[in-house]
Amino acid sequence: MASLSGDADDGVRAGLLGLAFPGLGFAHWASGNQIWLALGWMAISLSAFGLSLAIWFGTGNVLAPPALWSASALAASRPDWVGLDPVPLAPAALVGVGPALFCIAAIAWLASGMRTPRPLARTISTGWDQAPVPSAPDELSLEDLQRQRLLLDRALQPVESFQGFEWRDQFQTAAVRYQVNFLSYALATTRARYAPAADACFEEAQEKLLHKIGDRRLWQYWQLENAWGRLRLEADPVPDENIMYSGFTALQMALSGLHDDLILHRRGREWRRYSLDDIAGRLADQYRASSYGLLACEPNWIYPLCNLITAAGIKASDTRNDRARWPAMAGEFRSALLREGMRADGRFIAFRSALTGIAPPAPGGIVMQSFPCFFLNALDPELAQEQWHMVRGELDRGDWKKLFWPIDVGNYGFSRVAGYAATASAAAEMGDAAVMRECFERLEAECPLRSEGGVLHRHRASLWAHCLEMIARSVGRDGLRAMVAARPRTAGPRLASASYPDVLVARAVAGPRSLDLVLYPGADATVSRIGIAGLLPCRHYLTGLAAQKFLRADASGAATIDVPLHGRTQLSIELFV
Repeated sequence: MASLSGDADDGVRAGLLGLAFPGLGFAHWASGNQIWLALGWMAISLSAFGLSLAIWFGTGNVLAPPALWSASALAASRPDWVGLDPVPLAPAALVGVGPALFCIAAIAWLASGMRTPRPLARTISTGWDQAPVPSAPDELSLEDLQRQRLLLDRALQPVESFQGFEWRDQFQTAAVRYQVNFLSYALATTRARYAPAADACFEEAQEKLLHKIGDRRLWQYWQLENAWGRLRLEADPVPDENIMYSGFTALQMALSGLHDDLILHRRGREWRRYSLDDIAGRLADQYRASSYGLLACEPNWIYPLCNLITAAGIKASDTRNDRARWPAMAGEFRSALLREGMRADGRFIAFRSALTGIAPPAPGGIVMQSFPCFFLNALDPELAQEQWHMVRGELDRGDWKKLFWPIDVGNYGFSRVAGYAATASAAAEMGDAAVMRECFERLEAECPLRSEGGVLHRHRASLWAHCLEMIARSVGRDGLRAMVAARPRTAGPRLASASYPDVLVARAVAGPRSLDLVLYPGADATVSRIGIAGLLPCRHYLTGLAAQKFLRADASGAATIDVPLHGRTQLSIELFV
């Protein structure tokens, strides 16, 4: 009986040690010829716990770390389960090493992410020659039109089809929903810069992308994350603490130019419906209630970049719905970003645990500092200038090969393409033409363009990286900032229809009584019919075409015209008076 009692007491001690530090309970049985087996189980337990932390970070699974920690402690309390004899002989020094190291590491980790950020400088010198803000829309080059075809080909396919999208996982940066979001952002950017008077292709593409983002395959991840991260069974990805879906989609809807609702599809039919105003209102309410002043992206994980994208969506929604949510929250958002989203040296943190406050050192290299400036400039240009000044200093002084991680986070491939493209987009928005050009040169040197059937692409580069490069090549200085603040176009002549890919739209700009178009054939020279809308009803317009000099609008202000396309084709439609 005494022996049984002693074994039981030793088992309890081993279990308690296991609860003090993952795997440490096995050290209690590290005696004699089984010392290496016991230490091996200790190493396995510690490794498994480390894996559970990665799962927690990667998927928001808050149950995994305590479950594996508890399981290892339970296994240590029953040595016979793992082939150990219940013979305790653990040195006291060994017992204390694990908790001591854990405490030291935890203190250092917490300190690295919980320091008070420096105050914002009153006067900021840019430190670079800023590119001018584009004064008027120009036109896409033929090469950029061929780049854009990669995006349009994916956006214009049937809504249930995802050919050309990359299915890696639905929890991290390669998730298909991000590909859909940024594909929409890229097309909105090129349209705003070069073809604001074109509905053709762009409107259909945005409608299909909005339908795709409501596809259950793109949001069903939330049912799992909500269950294991927040212990809730709600499957709807919109209502709470999921800005990696709701915030990103709000910006997509705001920039798309559509007035359509987000429709979540389930079992082949409509399940839930949200307007942009509804989503933005819910997000604003969550910000007001947040103890951190920022919102979680994955369950209990706060990412500054995700919050910047979400805030841009709220601000853009204001201009489209005549609301004033952003002015009411801008000051607190800025304070929260400085307090919770940055370190003492002014660098963005990558993420912070909303449960513990821990903000580990930022992975990802320079892109984690450069890319947020793209969205920050639409919200707080002064702070964005300061952040870009710091980024520019690092780029000027550092080795780019070391500053940019060799991982394309859009598909987890080994290349710097995504980092270069993301930084180029931020440089373009900030007006830093030198950094933008350097990024493009490095893109071409490390991952040169290929042409297939009139479509340009970079081999093995992710769709996400292609979207970012298209944004960088079209956004222009303060481009996103202008898009977020712009009101939707409501009237005027516009290109209503054109057969894609037979017709490629390089420019579509409207005046009060005119429409200026630059079109290219998708392949060989051809004659294509295009549709014009927004004309004055029953009035005549000059076309400048030899075969059809005049165009007459019908009672609804619409007309069609057959256009011979031979390379670059310019067409000016002007009211005949």
